[in-house]
Amino acid sequence: LLEGVIVSTTPTMIRVQLPDDREGVIPGRELERMSRQHLDELREGEAITVYVVNPHDHKGDVVLSVNRAIEELDWKRAEEYRVSQNVYEGNVAGYNKGGLIVRFNRLRGFVPQSQISEDRRLKMDGETPEERYSVMVNDAIVVKVMEVDRGRNRLILSERAASRERREKRKEALISELSVGQVCEGRVVSLEDFGAFVDVGGAEGLVHLTEIAWKHVTHPRDVLKIGQKVRVEVISV
Repeated sequence: LLEGVIVSTTPTMIRVQLPDDREGVIPGRELERMSRQHLDELREGEAITVYVVNPHDHKGDVVLSVNRAIEELDWKRAEEYRVSQNVYEGNVAGYNKGGLIVRFNRLRGFVPQSQISEDRRLKMDGETPEERYSVMVNDAIVVKVMEVDRGRNRLILSERAASRERREKRKEALISELSVGQVCEGRVVSLEDFGAFVDVGGAEGLVHLTEIAWKHVTHPRDVLKIGQKVRVEVISV
């Protein structure tokens, strides 16, 4: 990857001044694959990042690519996200039999089914990938980069890890806001022998077996179902 400056443009070639006082060319076949908007941005005097495809072709030219440069920068950015573990916000672009496809700029990232968030998995229904995933296409999604392998063209993402982190942050904020006596709307997320766990907007609270109803309850499942919406009162934080 090199930083250069555009010195001339024609419909069939763009010449770029490189740092070592040499000139390189972006050939016409590369320009044909670009959008009109992208081409309009390539003007004389503009700085540009290029990828060296061939340092010395049969004509003696340095052959350059803008598209490859953008792709390489995307791989570098993906590696930065993997190291920092910052979350990336994107959209579901498609799916295959194993999970979801998410665009990471120009790259295709893959979210395996095991790394799809619990909330999204609860909405999955059907036997075929189309039945399970098609309704999710174009949905917003927040992911973390888990694996970057440029050589194998492999970019693995996790919605589960990202949602877990966001959930922890929401939980911290929510707990600081909750007060004893407050009544909340919640959703039953799990049932245990000793009580039910209810999500009240980012934090899960325990409704002890003795606090589920005024009558005797042998097991929470006798009264509640997972996914059921309930009203609860905070009795301790």
